[in-house]
Amino acid sequence: MSIFNTTEPTVTVRMTGYMSYGPTSGGSPSHVLANGGVYDVPQGEAAWLVSAELAELI
Repeated sequence: MSIFNTTEPTVTVRMTGYMSYGPTSGGSPSHVLANGGVYDVPQGEAAWLVSAELAELI
């Protein structure tokens, strides 16, 4: 599942941590990448998530 609005090629990652982002509504983030979840993310985002030890490539 991809929740990013971009034309950049995506890769699949499994989250090993938790990250939330996006505009908030009442203090709740608009998107959450949950620990253990599998997501299609842009390559640049995947590189950052892996280097921050928040995800692994699958």
